[in-house]
Amino acid sequence: MKTEEKTDVLVKVPESELLSLASVKLKGRVLFPQRIEDAKKYLKNIKVTAL
Repeated sequence: MKTEEKTDVLVKVPESELLSLASVKLKGRVLFPQRIEDAKKYLKNIKVTAL
C-alpha cells in the first residue's frame, strides 16, 4: 500500500518565532572559532597607554 505524501502543505511561523527557535538551538555554540582565535591573538598584543 502506497501512502500519498503532501509536500505542498507548509507550516507558517512568524519570523520572530523562527529566530527565537534558531537562537535556542545555537545558544552556547561557537559559530566562528577562527575569528575568536584571531581576536584573542590580536588582544594579546595590545599595549594600553594612558591619555
